[in-house]
Amino acid sequence: MSNSVSTKAKKPPRKIKIGVIIALLVLVFFIAWGVDRYRKIPIQYLINPVWWVEHSHGTDLYDPDSGMLYHGNPKLKEIALTIDDGPNPAYGPAILATLKANNCPATFFVVGIRARQLPNLLREMAADGDEIGNHTYDHQRLPGLPPHSIASELRDDDNDIFRATGIHTRLLRPPGMEYNHKVLTVAKALGYRTISYTVAAKDYLPQDPAWIAQRVIDRTENGSIILLHQDTPDTVQALPTIIKSLRAKGYEFVTIKTMLADLKVPPLDNKPPKAKLWDIGPGTE
Repeated sequence: MSNSVSTKAKKPPRKIKIGVIIALLVLVFFIAWGVDRYRKIPIQYLINPVWWVEHSHGTDLYDPDSGMLYHGNPKLKEIALTIDDGPNPAYGPAILATLKANNCPATFFVVGIRARQLPNLLREMAADGDEIGNHTYDHQRLPGLPPHSIASELRDDDNDIFRATGIHTRLLRPPGMEYNHKVLTVAKALGYRTISYTVAAKDYLPQDPAWIAQRVIDRTENGSIILLHQDTPDTVQALPTIIKSLRAKGYEFVTIKTMLADLKVPPLDNKPPKAKLWDIGPGTE
């Protein structure tokens, strides 16, 4: 009897499979890098199929379910300048003076304990037509807090902003832009819209002001939300170049309120946070 010869094809070794997967990922990375050289879209989004689905539905701009603004209207040549961590006694006045001299609006996300100490700077922001947002009372990272503590962080900051300006803010930027489902649920229950950013200047580290300015200019596109910080001299020096260079490219600086309106998001109000602590339901722990 003749020996039977197996005709079943051999499977490629596991190492080859892993090598092919790695090679494909590297290829995708370099294609994405070439398409988006200046990281106007973070690389983790470009290689994420979920992001492309959200992009096709427009929820990568504003998500009504979470109340999160990710990006302004890409069809409009408008951009938003947002400045975190103020008010700062050393550099805040110089930043305000630069904005006023250039007739450039900005949205300031302020910390409550600083707002309580320097209410005059908040009043100057409001008088100049700048927008004020909530950056928590004492800059705690919110995901690790229970819901009632998150609510207290937002309420206490809002109270200090209101005492200084007579304005209740409905805009939130969590410290470090750290958030989870619990944070977004509490924020939305209190009537907030959470504001992300698309262009990080990285001015929270010691940097050459020219480097900061060029980084922002290179990464800005229609609908960009620029993130700067108020507590560094490098930002003060970089700001005039950022404003003049982006205007020379035809961009218009707007507040976050205008950016939301241009995405057809319902208007914000000027009322105190609407939910009480006991209104924040299950699923937020």
